[in-house]
Amino acid sequence: MAGPSPRVLIASADASLRTGLRMTLAAAGFLVTAEVTDAEVAVATVIDERPELVLMSAELAGGAFAAVREISARLPAARVVVLTRRPSGEELVAAVRAGAAGYLGEDVSPSRLPAAMRGILEGEVALPRRETQHLLDAMRGRDARHAAIAARAATALTNRELEVLDMLVVETPTGEMARRLGVSQVTVRRHVSALLAKLELPSRAAAVELLGQRSAE
Repeated sequence: MAGPSPRVLIASADASLRTGLRMTLAAAGFLVTAEVTDAEVAVATVIDERPELVLMSAELAGGAFAAVREISARLPAARVVVLTRRPSGEELVAAVRAGAAGYLGEDVSPSRLPAAMRGILEGEVALPRRETQHLLDAMRGRDARHAAIAARAATALTNRELEVLDMLVVETPTGEMARRLGVSQVTVRRHVSALLAKLELPSRAAAVELLGQRSAE
């Protein structure tokens, strides 16, 4: 006897994307229990309805990556998959660090999506092959960079400052940092200023230069 249908929440402002995902998943035996259009409502609905899967657009208003991070912290059993219009190594790293179990293009084929979702429910991950090496390189470089920077910093860096540091090394624009962290650009600048003060550096450019040197070591 078949078990209950896996419950899914879809979070995207794109109505056509939501419709396509709902139809594809329903045909494969999944149950879409909710569709939301912003990050704050996504988190609240996940906590309330406790779906097994969450499909979330990277461009979600209110900060998709901050929502992934909060969902992962408050309801680890919910497996979050980030869907993106333009897959990139940097965004993949951000998604995985936030706690996502998958990162796929929004154009993922209807034949592949259900199988990928079932794999995630069984403990697998769903990542684009061409970006996997970028993830491995980023993780290795991050550990070495964090150790070197920690030795230099006047006081310990917070987890949020370390996230900012990782984005600084690839010269991520302030607006994109804000989107990934789910905060305002003013808050991002505040984190950058605190980071520079702890590293005793005069500017963001100096930090990028230092981080680039550390990554090459």
